[in-house]
Order: sequence, then C-alpha cells, then structure tokens
Amino acid sequence: MNLDRLIIRDATIKDVPEVAKLHVDSWNKTYNGIIAQDHLDNMRNNIDKRIKRMEDEFNLRKMIVATIDNEIVAFSEYTLTNQFSKDLDIDCELCGLYVKNQYVGTGIGSKLFNYVVSEFIQNDKSKMGLWCVKENTNAINFYKSKGGIQVTEKRFELAGKEYNEIAFVYDLTVK
Repeated sequence: MNLDRLIIRDATIKDVPEVAKLHVDSWNKTYNGIIAQDHLDNMRNNIDKRIKRMEDEFNLRKMIVATIDNEIVAFSEYTLTNQFSKDLDIDCELCGLYVKNQYVGTGIGSKLFNYVVSEFIQNDKSKMGLWCVKENTNAINFYKSKGGIQVTEKRFELAGKEYNEIAFVYDLTVK
C-alpha cells in the first residue's frame, strides 16, 4: 500500500467521533472471542456514550491521528507521565494504538509508534511503558518487535469478567 498521502497530526476535539468509531470497530475485530461479546456489543450499541467520554477525557492524554485523504485510519493516545501506570518504573506511557482493520500490516502502526517515541525523546523521557491484553498476540508480537521488554502481568476487570494484561517497558535512551 502506498502511504504517500498519509499524514500524522495532533488530534482535535472534532476528530473524536471518528476516532471513537475506529476504537469500537477495532476492539470488536481484535477482541472477538477474547473479551466477552456482550461487552463488545455494548460498546457498539453505545457509541454516543463512548464519544461523550472521549470528549470529556480529551485533555487527559495526548492524541495523534493518521489520515489518508482526510479519513482517520489510525490513532494513538499517550501521556508524558506515568499517571495511568504508577506501578511501573516509567516516565511516559503509550496508552493505545489503533489501526483500521483494512490498514493493519501496512506500516501505519509502526509510523504512529515511532512518532510517539520521538515525542517522548524530544520531551526528555527515558522509559516508556504500555499494557496489552495477553491474548492479543498480534499486538504482543508488534510491541516485542519494537524492542519492548515484558516486565509484569496483572489481572484487570472489564464488565464483570477478569482478563490478563502484560506490561512492556522500553528504554528510550538506547539507540
């Protein structure tokens, strides 16, 4: 796929509805058979609530989007602190990276990942962390390929059910 028309930019509040839809679609595809189907259905059936929540929380993290011909094809959320993962020895966090299903495997995810890492380095950050659902083997393989070291695992609850997630840490001082 030719990515010549790909633009990575800071998200605006106006992007939230399209980002929320991409987030829900991605979860429904990625976590089908992993996360309880009733939760995935609930996400899809309550997209307006997801949009409202994302709008309300817009300033809690930074967000970038990748667009092709003004269509959002991927997004990433990150923070320049460890505010969401105080139990990890990190100073910044990649909170999420989502790519539209038809663009998975095209290199867009890598471009977003590298963009976020560059932002961290420019802001004098040295250790990035992220969490990934243990059964999401595609994401785990992606994050390992980017040099992530698995440091811990924990359980989390979602819609009354428990799941495992894995933490990866990256040393941003290593070139």
